[in-house]
Amino acid sequence: MKSVTKRFSEWVDKNPDKRLFAFLDVNGNIKEDYSYQEFENRSKVIAWHLMSDYNFKKNDRVLLAYPPGIEMICAFFACIRSGIIPVPTYPPSSLGYQSSMSKMEFIAVDCGAKGVLTSQDYYWSLKLNLNRNNIREKNQLAKITWVNTSEISGYTVPDVPENKADILFLQYTSGSTSSPKGVMVTHENLIYNGDIVIDHAPITGVSWLPQYHDMGLIGYYLFLAIKGGTNYGFSPLDFIRRPALWLETISKYKGTASSAPNFAYAYCLEPGKLTAETLSNLDLSSLRSLMTAAEPVDVPTYQRFLEFFKPYGLDPEYYFTAYGLAENTLALSNHGRKHISVQRENLLQNRLTFAAPGQNGHTTSTIMSCGKPLGEHKVKIVDPESKKDLGSDAIGEIWVSGPSKCMGYWNKPDLTKETFEARICGDTSEHEFLRTGDLGLLHDGEVYVCGRLKDMIIIRGLNYYPQDVEKIVEKTSREIREGYVAAFGLEEHGEEHLIVVAGIKSKSKIPDPVKISEEIRNKLNIRPHTITFVPNKNIPRTSSGKIMRRKAKQLWLEENLPVIENHVLIHESETPANGKPKSPFDEVKHKYGFTGGETFSLVSALDSLDLVLLLNDLKDLLKDNGAAKMAKEIDTRLLQEISVSEFFALIEQFQTSSTVAIIQLKKIIGRLQKEHKAYEQKQMLRDVKLNFRPENVPDPSKYVNTSKILLTGGTGFLGPFILKSLLEQTTDDIYVLVRADNDEHGKVRLAEGLELAGIYDECRIAFEERVFAVRGDMGKVRLGLTDEKWEWLTQNIHAIYNNGALVNYLFNYEKMKPTNIIGTNEVIKFAFAGIPKILNHVSTTFIFGWAVKDVLYETDTNESLDLLDFGYSQTKWVSEEIVKDGMKYGLQARIFRPALITPSIYGGGNNFDISIRLLAFMINNGIGVDTNNQVSFTPVDVVANNIVAISGLPDTINKTFHIVRDRYNNMMDITDIISKITDQEFDNLKLPDFVPQIVARCTKEDLLFPLLDFLIRSVDNISAMELKLYSNAEYQAARNRSKYGIPDPSLEETVRGMVLFMQRKGVIDVKMKV
Repeated sequence: MKSVTKRFSEWVDKNPDKRLFAFLDVNGNIKEDYSYQEFENRSKVIAWHLMSDYNFKKNDRVLLAYPPGIEMICAFFACIRSGIIPVPTYPPSSLGYQSSMSKMEFIAVDCGAKGVLTSQDYYWSLKLNLNRNNIREKNQLAKITWVNTSEISGYTVPDVPENKADILFLQYTSGSTSSPKGVMVTHENLIYNGDIVIDHAPITGVSWLPQYHDMGLIGYYLFLAIKGGTNYGFSPLDFIRRPALWLETISKYKGTASSAPNFAYAYCLEPGKLTAETLSNLDLSSLRSLMTAAEPVDVPTYQRFLEFFKPYGLDPEYYFTAYGLAENTLALSNHGRKHISVQRENLLQNRLTFAAPGQNGHTTSTIMSCGKPLGEHKVKIVDPESKKDLGSDAIGEIWVSGPSKCMGYWNKPDLTKETFEARICGDTSEHEFLRTGDLGLLHDGEVYVCGRLKDMIIIRGLNYYPQDVEKIVEKTSREIREGYVAAFGLEEHGEEHLIVVAGIKSKSKIPDPVKISEEIRNKLNIRPHTITFVPNKNIPRTSSGKIMRRKAKQLWLEENLPVIENHVLIHESETPANGKPKSPFDEVKHKYGFTGGETFSLVSALDSLDLVLLLNDLKDLLKDNGAAKMAKEIDTRLLQEISVSEFFALIEQFQTSSTVAIIQLKKIIGRLQKEHKAYEQKQMLRDVKLNFRPENVPDPSKYVNTSKILLTGGTGFLGPFILKSLLEQTTDDIYVLVRADNDEHGKVRLAEGLELAGIYDECRIAFEERVFAVRGDMGKVRLGLTDEKWEWLTQNIHAIYNNGALVNYLFNYEKMKPTNIIGTNEVIKFAFAGIPKILNHVSTTFIFGWAVKDVLYETDTNESLDLLDFGYSQTKWVSEEIVKDGMKYGLQARIFRPALITPSIYGGGNNFDISIRLLAFMINNGIGVDTNNQVSFTPVDVVANNIVAISGLPDTINKTFHIVRDRYNNMMDITDIISKITDQEFDNLKLPDFVPQIVARCTKEDLLFPLLDFLIRSVDNISAMELKLYSNAEYQAARNRSKYGIPDPSLEETVRGMVLFMQRKGVIDVKMKV
């Protein structure tokens, strides 16, 4: 029996370290990626937890509801490995929420889903939306198990034997919201189709197609996994935001295969979508398969795209059309490059008459070939009524048979028999065919699709039933007569649009077309192109009262309807003629490149600076629109807890809702934020243990100095100085883990880090001789190392300096977890592997959060999690606890807790930490703060030197050291010295007066601006810990014993170094006194 997982595992064995999947952001940067081995490991971990923690069984159905990314594919493979049947669904967003939620709920009920697998972003958005729409109690989705797979972080790969189910997965068709149908896809279906579709090797795919859609999921994730390929993916919304990303990615990664619906090719040809710079760097010559499918192909668009991109390497042989459907996973025919011209009038009546040469183009239609049937597939053109084979050059329903034909529809035996077991009248072979519902013809052995048997509307590759649209329109106004609305699709310039013709009761009472458009958008996530109002008696209907949609379309096209009013509406992607967005909220979305329908969180889409800029813009907008109280409720934490679409819906609801509704919404937000805080603490307490059980317990007596050291975090602020200190205080070779394209590129990055810190020349010779870059990644299994590299390093490294960490005061726990927590686990796993090693772990005094204890000793641990309310402090606390857990198993380790690290006394370094940002603001504005809070500034070169110095003392093993100044200082001491050494004076304010001055004076150009929200919400905590002091007795004693130890420089030397750094970087404009 064929198996997708077995086929994939064969490729894992062949190419364990080859890249399988990468997912890009809108700028083309890789956000996440997996090698074959890493992906298999991740899917096994999820599979094990699904079975052991959630008790899912073979043949259970679970929905997959994820924003774009690789985690959904990991979850998919986890399911099929354990015999669970995955059901990909479109995750509801606030845009079209009601319809997509109803459809998702229907699917859950229809397939008897036992659970929903999802991501953290979407999990919290759904909870908020269920509460906000007051449907939590009655929604079936709220009653089944939800699994946030991003919580599953165990990286010890369990043994999960394959437990294959007969059904690979259920692919629900994007049909009517009231009756989606689940296609039962088998392993055999998918493997056969992949073998006949993938016609070249090696294959490198590039895809932005939705992952819940068959062409995206199967064509670029499942097929490539079983064919040994690599896929570079990104969000469809990022394609809409920046279509150049598609072609740039093909060029950059030498993509050999890509696909898109017709609209995408037309979109790329629109003026202004591709810049001259993009085109100048474009090279499409690597393509061996550029396919247009999923919706009708417009011949002029096909030809224009080909001619436009020929000069950029697009080979006509490899650009073609294809035809496929979910029920015949995936492709039926491809390599279509021809087209035919037929008489349009006869085509509308499903009669085929080829156009005469030179016939007037206004009376003809061109139809693009979809190529010849693939493999063993058979195609027949059949009269849908008589079920007789019509042969070639006749229009009828397309019937299909072959190994890719699926099992049928889930739990719908009658419909399965009707659709999948059709027989041609007079065929004695009793051969069973799939009825596609599409109208087409065979000409010269090639398939041409020319219409649909049912009145389906296809927009951007997704199917919509006209009756769904009509029901929505009828309910928007009492002036529209029920049963007198016709909805149909109209193809224009290669793109299909939704047209609505509504019969109204009175010419004097016209319904609001904008309201109708918004209702359709909210419920179906599409907008009508045109809404036409006519007298209700002029809507064509059958004698039994059914809408004659084709007749209505014909009358509309021929302008034979007595139109009362006709409204051509603006699309989401368009703007009014004056070039300005439609509303202030649309302006904000446009500024940051959002549509408002994104199902991922803002932190997934923006860096920390843009996150704060967006927050500031929204606060101003809310204040300007009379929602000042709401502006106070929003901070960067809320922006990270819910999806983009949910956030904008929430904001707009605050703008338009009643006072009572706003109060209720604020309660909901407060309750969910409290719940989220409890969730984070639960996560933290769960993560404090090693995610693996050490098997190789080290024997300290067998410790051998191999003269080889591993350093992580070598390119940050502290890392280059630790590297320099290691070169000065040891004779060891130093292997530095670094993210890079290869080891050579990694060494260039390390040299650049030393150069930027101003210390390269001091250690250049030793650096070239003794430093070796190791390409890897802290957030990956086995640090992203190959098996060979991991084995060699674990057998040769005797000491580790773990300085790798993500430092950010805005990102939440989940965002910082991969590097700061998973990375620490992998470093400790490395320490336990091979020969015994000593770990020197760089932590921080931020592990105490906003603790108010008078004296914090080096033996204190903050085990009660006091006031840990931001991601950096949370993840560093957990990271340190993991190290201590490792020490229980025999790990030899030291923990170093620096406080605020500043530039060297000579102004060296290359980092704008919070202390520099705040001090630069104070200097530029001439304001200081009169508070007793301890300020412990230690120069980066001193911190690095003393970490290495103390690590050279054997008796410091298993101890913790506070790297803080020996003497107490506060901010007034700092500003007094600045006044002494420069011409700057300060107006010193008490803390309650200082913060409002920051808020009033801080602009978007200030270095402090990204941390403004953090400081504002932290001011009460800062005030409460005014008397807190750090004890550093262990640190002082060890530093003073080491021959390399350096005492604290004077406070004046430290402050002078900070001022020199700020002058060198051009962030202050003061002069030093001579």
